[in-house]
Amino acid sequence: MKWRWSLLCGIWLILCVHAQEQEKPPLPRWSDDDAQRLLTGEEFELDLLFRALADSEQGGEVFSDPSLPRPDFSEEEEASPITEEDLERYFARKPKSFLIDPQKVLGRQEYRDRLSFLKYHDSDSTVGFYVYLFDRKQVLPADIKIESIWRQHFSDAGPTVLLFYYMSEPERADIFVSPDLMKSVGRAERARALQSAINLASVKSRGEDQLDGFCMQMSNRIYWMEKALEAGVIAPPEAEPVVKAPPLYKRAWASFLVWWQEWKGPCLICLGVILTGLLVSLWQRLRRQYRLAPVTTPPRLGGSQAAGVGSVVSFANPYLSASAQREKTPDHLDLL
Repeated sequence: MKWRWSLLCGIWLILCVHAQEQEKPPLPRWSDDDAQRLLTGEEFELDLLFRALADSEQGGEVFSDPSLPRPDFSEEEEASPITEEDLERYFARKPKSFLIDPQKVLGRQEYRDRLSFLKYHDSDSTVGFYVYLFDRKQVLPADIKIESIWRQHFSDAGPTVLLFYYMSEPERADIFVSPDLMKSVGRAERARALQSAINLASVKSRGEDQLDGFCMQMSNRIYWMEKALEAGVIAPPEAEPVVKAPPLYKRAWASFLVWWQEWKGPCLICLGVILTGLLVSLWQRLRRQYRLAPVTTPPRLGGSQAAGVGSVVSFANPYLSASAQREKTPDHLDLL
């Protein structure tokens, strides 16, 4: 009887477990679009959350209280301004830390993790690597340049690399390599180092991971810069871009424009005077009247007028002269 009771209890337990498994909702499955977005590193957890709430039977509005403001996710995030106090903490003095973050862009633990990497780099390299960290979409004042910061605080610090990094925007990063390193590196290698760090950071999805990838790649590049400096490598001089001289007519036109800007006032006045004189002269010529002097003809046979008597000149033949075509009048007419 005992084994029968044990068998019945086992069957009952199996049926209970099977019934509980059937009551559980089915596990969610990735759609093809969501799987592709996950592989590319996009952050879409909020989309999945709101989609689940909208599809649920209890559904309704996500924000049930109409008095509460509803966030507009379509609007772009505005940049937080950099205050004068933050600018002073950034640039008023030479930083004591390799990671400068007075705005607390990173959390405390995240800041310590990134700072520990920069300290490790400093312990293994003679090139100082300083990272100025700013929030995303922030814009520095026009009078603050990374070159001027180096001249102000790092000109006597030996080989140094400065980095202006904007959180979650690695493509906006800017670096400055001190002149002693630039002699061995050159502008082309500096540009390649920056671009390789941007490329490595861009494949990450989180801003902190992007910063890690950027700093790690830049640290590797600085290692080779340091080796080139120790070996006494001198970067080849960069060829100046060949500027083709513009054609002669363009240069003449440019010179004329410069001259015209200086003398256009007097030239316009002279041109107005000349045009006025020509118009007045034309008006006078159109209104001019001519008076012919009277011709006095001597009287013939006591009359005031008489027919001409003499030789007849014919112009019938265009190939003969007029004297050759002259016809004499009869002699009895000459007596009249």
